[in-house]
Amino acid sequence: MTKPSLTPGDLKRRDILIRLASACAGGAGLSYAAQTLKPGGRPGEQKSGKVFPNLAKQASKVTRISLNSRSSQFELVKAEAGWVLPQSDFHPVANDTLSGLIKALTDVRYVRTLPPPTQLDAQVSQIAPLKGGDGVLISLETKDTAQVATVTLARRGEMTLAQLKGGKALYEISTVDWPPLDSPKAWLDLPKFDIAPERIATVELTRPDQDRLDIVRRPDGGFAPVGGTPSPRVTDIALILSRLEPQAVMAAIKLRGAPAFSHSTSLKSGLIITLDGFESAGRFWVKVRTDTSKAASPEEGERWTTQTNSWAYAIPPSFWTQLMTPTPSLLQASP
Repeated sequence: MTKPSLTPGDLKRRDILIRLASACAGGAGLSYAAQTLKPGGRPGEQKSGKVFPNLAKQASKVTRISLNSRSSQFELVKAEAGWVLPQSDFHPVANDTLSGLIKALTDVRYVRTLPPPTQLDAQVSQIAPLKGGDGVLISLETKDTAQVATVTLARRGEMTLAQLKGGKALYEISTVDWPPLDSPKAWLDLPKFDIAPERIATVELTRPDQDRLDIVRRPDGGFAPVGGTPSPRVTDIALILSRLEPQAVMAAIKLRGAPAFSHSTSLKSGLIITLDGFESAGRFWVKVRTDTSKAASPEEGERWTTQTNSWAYAIPPSFWTQLMTPTPSLLQASP
């Protein structure tokens, strides 16, 4: 049997169907979408060069960035002191992440125009989140709400798709390093609790109605509770400041009352960093305090204070459970 010949139109439709369907079957992953101020291209219209050729000159005028997808919607706003995330009580945004987005939008280029989708692949090719698509809509605005760039991007396997504002055409665009586009937390300038274990001298844990737990460094470099037996649980508590990753942030003034615990880490330099624990709205939070009165140099403590003052950080439930374990249980070796 002879194979039927394929017309150019058949080849184009087969090309996009294979690409989009195979990517959908394999898991599309994070999506993006791109739109500009100019009306988007018509299906089949070819484009070349940078997607946003004027963005480098206009970036300094941008005062608001919005990112919207099916899973998250958030904004970044430029305040007097810098960029902030309003939905996290206007906490500062990480400069590296922000500059990474601007660089990606400035550098990204057209690769080719994809052929119009057929009825069979129309659903897979829908990337606009407002229409149920899996893309991320990015919009950059000036103070007077003029749009500098509006963009919808979506991943399909190894390919990144873009759809320009006002048009239906899909474009394949070049590969660039995009920051996380659907996670507000990834944009926050959170403190890094990565104190090296060898810098820790002692740890003190106090809780209401519980005996104080003192943890000291053993000669072999490990940790042990005073009056108790060394255990992995005690070591985990001693190394809280070496492995804590904040889950979220909010204004510390929202947390009132006495803390459920105070976990104080004394460094060999003399600096003391204390975490005060609170439970609020079904989550667990810590405020950070520093004491530089015995520190060899106050600079590190001042950096901690500058970044953490006025903020509270959400911690995982497992950390809360560890820190609320009764003292007698912590003094005994684990089974």
